[in-house]
Amino acid sequence: MQLAIELLVSRTYPFIDSRALAERQARDTLFRMPDGSFLLHLSASDRTDGDDRFVWIDCRSALVWINAAPDEFGMEWE
Repeated sequence: MQLAIELLVSRTYPFIDSRALAERQARDTLFRMPDGSFLLHLSASDRTDGDDRFVWIDCRSALVWINAAPDEFGMEWE
């Protein structure tokens, strides 16, 4: 039996890039790892500085993230 990384949720939303003062698109993607842990990948389009982030989160945090309201999207960047 082979275990694999599972894509749970991916969402895209607009944000204002404070450096360029322009609207950009961010993408957050939540994965469940074979050992049951969760990895959150945060990225932004049109960014050349490689500011992607990877955050290991627990089950409770994953549920909170999945159920976040649209006005709460991107809070993990702070």
